Parts: sequence; C-alpha cells; structure tokens
Amino acid sequence: MKKYYTRSDLAIESLAYATKDKDYTHDIQKDKDMTIETFEILTKSDLYPHEIGQYVEMSFPNYDDISTLSFHFQKQLHSFIKSSTSKLDPRILFVGLGNETLTSDAIGPRTLKHIRATHHYPLDERHHQQYYDTICIAPGVMAHTGMETADIIHCLVNEFQPDVIIVIDALCAQSYEKICHVIQMNNVGIYPGSGIGNHRKSITQTSMGVPVIAIGVPTVIHVSSLVSDVYNLLEGYFKESMDPSTSLKVGKRKRYEGRLNEVQRRLILGEIGQLDEQKRIQLLNEVLNPLENQFVMSDKQIDFDIEMISKILSQSINELRY
Repeated sequence: MKKYYTRSDLAIESLAYATKDKDYTHDIQKDKDMTIETFEILTKSDLYPHEIGQYVEMSFPNYDDISTLSFHFQKQLHSFIKSSTSKLDPRILFVGLGNETLTSDAIGPRTLKHIRATHHYPLDERHHQQYYDTICIAPGVMAHTGMETADIIHCLVNEFQPDVIIVIDALCAQSYEKICHVIQMNNVGIYPGSGIGNHRKSITQTSMGVPVIAIGVPTVIHVSSLVSDVYNLLEGYFKESMDPSTSLKVGKRKRYEGRLNEVQRRLILGEIGQLDEQKRIQLLNEVLNPLENQFVMSDKQIDFDIEMISKILSQSINELRY
C-alpha cells in the first residue's frame, strides 16, 4: 500500500505519527470540561499535512458551558491578533468560507452573518467602544461565483489594506467524536477544501501578503475514518463482552474500554483486525477511491450544531475589544 496520512484538518489527529519535541511541541490545559491544546509545529514532514506554525485546539463535550468556551476562544483569538500585528487598533478582514446552502459547510457564512462590521463607523465611535476596525465578507464557493475565493480576498486586500485576515471555515476530522466539538485556530492560514480532497488556492500570509489567522470547526468525517472508528468500537465491545466484570454494564457510553489481544483479534475480527488504525484507514481508502465512493459524512444533528457554534463564534468575536 502506498504512503498515506490520515485526512484530517485537525493538528491533534494529523500529528499522531510525528515525533514530539522534534516535529512539534504540545501543551495541554484544562478548565472544567474544556481541554485547550497548543501545538507548535517545528518542521514540515510527509507524515502530516500541516505547515510550520502555532495551532490551538479547544475541545468541549457539549454546549452546557458556553461562557467558559467563549472566554477561552476570545482569549486565544486576542492572543493571535496581538502576535500578528503591532498595531493597537488593527484593521481586520473577516472571511466566512464555505457554501451557505450546504449545512455542513455553512459555519463560515453563518458566523459572518452575525459579526459586527465596524469599518463604516465614525472613528470616534469606534475608539470610544474600543471596537476593532472590521470588514466582513462571505465570498461563496467557486461553483456559485466562478472565481477562486483566494482571488476575491486578494482583491479586497489590495483595496482595503487590512492588517490581519481572519478566515472561518468547516474542517474535516478523523474521529466522529470531534465533529462539532472542537474549535481549531492557527496562524498559518488555510487551504480550503483540502480535508476532503477539493484543493483550492491557499489563503496564507505568503499568498495574501498579510498575516492570516484561521478558525475552523470539524463538521464532516471521511467514511473510511468512520469505518475505522467502528472497528475500534467493535474491538472494545467484544473485549467488554468477554470480561465477566464488565459484561453486565448498562447505560449510555461514548467508548468501550479495553482491547483484544492478538489471538482474540484474529479470531473475532479476522485479518483486518490485525491492522493498526493507520493501515486500516489506508486500506479502506485504497478500496473505496477506485470505486469513487470516498464519501464524507456529518452528524444527524448538524443543523443544531452549526446554529449553536456559529452564534458562539460570532458573539465571542463581537465582544472582543482592542
């Protein structure tokens, strides 16, 4: 099988086969049920698709504690803005990437709908309220406009001369548990559509001439990754079923505990059960790609999730002050 890395836009998943402290650094913080992970990618490698730079991933189990989520999102975004420009009151171009008519791809445009644009405000009013000088656009997708999104943004950069570009987009995850439960930010930029193999022109500091901050939320998963997750669930299920101490467990759960040994995996799951997760996903991709059946999927409550997260992002951004 050919060399292949898992298709995921999330640094935490793509770095699974990289070497800590050599390829990247990693720091974890906890606040109640939230986990904030900071990655600094130090080198470019074929083992992962991400560029050198800083990545922050905020994981949350549900929307019960929106205030904590908003606090950490604002804190991280404010830090990224401060490190991207030395100006006290920078001009920021917010870009909502994606297709508003497709729910799983609508996080960018729907967030932009509720972000306060202030570029047209009188200067004294902006300074009195300590609002950032913001411009907002949801440029749509090439299928609707006939234009590369990066080209549209580049024209706006030439016209308005922003100090920072902040793009908001939907991402692709490897694990179903992360769908709409992670917010990732980076100072590297974004390659729209890369997670699902639909490559478009990059939106980065190199291509735009302006620092780019990318905000993303995973909303879809490759079917090959989902099937691999099912294998892991099956293994845990059989392990618990064979263990008298856990076979009588009842109630809702997210994961089964334990793993089968090599003999048990071969007996119950066959040859595929002997493959590690990376090789299993690799095999599934090689089986599905020639059949043009490499689907991407989203959760059944994606409408609710997109509505919630877009409001959390927009309200948090509107509360930012320089």
